[in-house]
Amino acid sequence: MGLGIVQPSSILVLLAGTAITLACTVSCTTVPETGRRQFVVLTASDERELGAAAYTEQLTAAKKVASGPDFDRVQQVGQRIAASSARRYGAAVASFDWQFAVIDTPEVNAWMLPGGKSAVNTGLLRVATTDDELAVVVGHEAAHAIARHGAERISRGMATQLVLGIMLASGEVDPSLVEATAVAYGALGETAFSRREESEADHIGLLIAADAGYDPRAALPFWQKMAKQGGSKPPELLSTHPSSDARAERLAQLMPEALKVYNAAKARRQ
Repeated sequence: MGLGIVQPSSILVLLAGTAITLACTVSCTTVPETGRRQFVVLTASDERELGAAAYTEQLTAAKKVASGPDFDRVQQVGQRIAASSARRYGAAVASFDWQFAVIDTPEVNAWMLPGGKSAVNTGLLRVATTDDELAVVVGHEAAHAIARHGAERISRGMATQLVLGIMLASGEVDPSLVEATAVAYGALGETAFSRREESEADHIGLLIAADAGYDPRAALPFWQKMAKQGGSKPPELLSTHPSSDARAERLAQLMPEALKVYNAAKARRQ
């Protein structure tokens, strides 16, 4: 039976929670920067393999931009984000093969799969009109990959379905896991990260952007612009994302730390 992320019954939630608690003694990792313990059953190598397969699958059907101002802008910002990520979280990104594709579509979205393989839509570039804003987005998506949020979500789904014994021993990539990876990292429509993980990516991503020499203060107006995209939003309790007010409050709390990193980056670049 293929892997799918489902809404389990309360009994399955209880069983899965027990399985996660027991398995965490051997399968838990630590999120860089925040120190949060997370349950992940996929190895980093398997996760990167799934990310590479999902990346190829997603770009095959996409209308890619291979040159021009949008492409050059994304490459420049992306490479600085990659360098910043290596400075701050070297062990986590040591095996990343950074790639920054540009997709010609009005959809306001960007995503990054395991291993640093990412895409930015031209629709997003029309909203993130400055490089500081674009760096906030790319840093945020890099943070999801660095913190292995997609692998964490897939692992929760595997535990929920009581299939912790799934292995990739055959050496073949399970197509259902490839699709689950694309979904978990936002490559297939709206990201499914939890509010906790979105806030964590805001934190890590803000510091990455600041370390790359981009002004972190751009995050506040950018996310305010994003909140206006697509009309009204569901209440925070029903959303996988923090509310606009909660996100703004959290970013304001993080700003002194981010500005310290930014000022140090400016001094370093000078």
